Amino acid sequence: MALKARLNLVLMADSVVVAETDDPQIWQAAFQAIQGDASGLGPKVDEDAQVEWVPEEERVAIRALAKELRVEVHDLMAACHPRPIPPYIFLSKHHWEAFKRNTPERGRNAVSNAVLALTLLLLWAEKAHIERISLRDGYAVLRAISARDEHASRAVENCSWLQTGMGRVQVNPESISKAIAVARAFCLREAPEPDDADETAE
Repeated sequence: MALKARLNLVLMADSVVVAETDDPQIWQAAFQAIQGDASGLGPKVDEDAQVEWVPEEERVAIRALAKELRVEVHDLMAACHPRPIPPYIFLSKHHWEAFKRNTPERGRNAVSNAVLALTLLLLWAEKAHIERISLRDGYAVLRAISARDEHASRAVENCSWLQTGMGRVQVNPESISKAIAVARAFCLREAPEPDDADETAE
């Protein structure tokens, strides 16, 4: 005679039983969550909820940048929290540390502090209709996280996806895919692909 197992879900704090149930719906939901699918715990939280409090125009710009970088809105917000007020982006120190750990300090695949800050800043400026970005704006982004770049001007000049002129910095339209790849890597705490970085470190 076959015996049918009866599943029982027990919630414990150390060795103390806090709650216990044999409700199949509850333990199925818990099992799905443990396996990485939290949908069984109820409706999923709207990932755009993080930007519902901002004005519509700003919300549209944030979503547009996330789409261009192929990242989720919450990843973008966590990484650089773009806003329409100076210094326009507010970099996460955790993302900064991860990016620096994943990229070399010098050489072909290096990305200098100023280049990284300006790359993210310029991509956001295009979506947010911020008309003019200068090297000084990049410095402001770095100062917010207590970072510096003593060779910023030379690094920007040597970067294939950035170009300067008339006191402003712009993304080189012929190399925008490189700028996007670097910004995406920062948001995801990953290393850019080898061909997506340039000799920008000093």
